[in-house]
Amino acid sequence: MWTSKAVAGLCAVAALGLTAHTQPSGRPAATGAAETGPPSIAPVVRTMAQVGGPDPVSVVEEYYAAINRHDYSRAWDLGGSHFARSYEQFVAGFADTAADEIRVDSVAGDSVQVHLHAVHTDGSTADYAGSYTVRGGTLSRASLHRVGVGGFSRPVPGGAPGALDPAVTQSTIHYTICVRGWTAAVRPPSALTEQLKRRQLAASGVSDKNPAHYEEDHIIPLELGGAASDPANLRPVPVARARVDDRLENSLHRAVCAGSLTLPVAQTRVEEGKAAEVRP
Repeated sequence: MWTSKAVAGLCAVAALGLTAHTQPSGRPAATGAAETGPPSIAPVVRTMAQVGGPDPVSVVEEYYAAINRHDYSRAWDLGGSHFARSYEQFVAGFADTAADEIRVDSVAGDSVQVHLHAVHTDGSTADYAGSYTVRGGTLSRASLHRVGVGGFSRPVPGGAPGALDPAVTQSTIHYTICVRGWTAAVRPPSALTEQLKRRQLAASGVSDKNPAHYEEDHIIPLELGGAASDPANLRPVPVARARVDDRLENSLHRAVCAGSLTLPVAQTRVEEGKAAEVRP
C-alpha cells in the first residue's frame, strides 16, 4: 500500500525519457500536449537501478505515469494499442480512473512483476498483481489478477437487484473480466454457494426445494462485474433457466470486451433479461 506523499515524492523518476516509437494507426496524431484532466499522482516506486535506455521497468513505469497525467497518446504508444481495439476505446476506458499506483516487485528478462493499486473516481480502490511483458520498448502483454478479494461489493445504481464488484469498472475490464481465467479466480467456493442455496430455498415459497434442481446464480454475473460472494447478488435459479441466462451473459461479455458495448449498459441488459424470472 502506498501513501500519496510517498508516491508524489518519487514523481521525478517518471520523467525519465524513453526511446520514441512509431505511432500506431487508429488514433489522432499527437499534438505535443497531454489530454486535459484533473491533476493526478504519478506513481513510481522503483525496486531496481535504472540501467539506461528503455529497459522493461522504465517502460512499465512510464506507461502508468502517462496514464496518470492523462497523456493517453504516450500510453497508447507504450503499449496501450495492444489492450484496446481503438484509441478512442482505450481513452474511454479510463473515464472512472482517478489514479493508478504501480509497484515493481521483480524482473526476469522481459517480464516485469508488478502490484497495481487502482483508485477510482468514486473513491473505491482495488489491488491487482501480475506481470507485463515488454518487447521492443513497448508493453506487449498483460496478465493481472485481483488480490485481497473479500466480501466487498457495492449496490447496483437505481436500487436494482444484485450487487457489483467495485474492482470491476469500465476502466479496469482489460485487467479483470476480459482476462482469461479471471472469473475462475474470483468465483466463491462451491461449499459457500451450496449452503446459501439451501438456506434460500428453505426460506422460499416454492414447492420444489430440491437443491439439485437449482443452480446458485449471480444476478450480475462475474464476467460482467457482479459481486462474487454477496448474498444480494446470488439466488437459486432452475437449472434449465440458468443455461439460458448463461448464453445471454456470455454474449454480453463478448460485446463488452470487444468494445461494442459499455460495461454499465451490459449490466443493465442482463438485469432486464432476468427481470421476469421468479425468485424462489
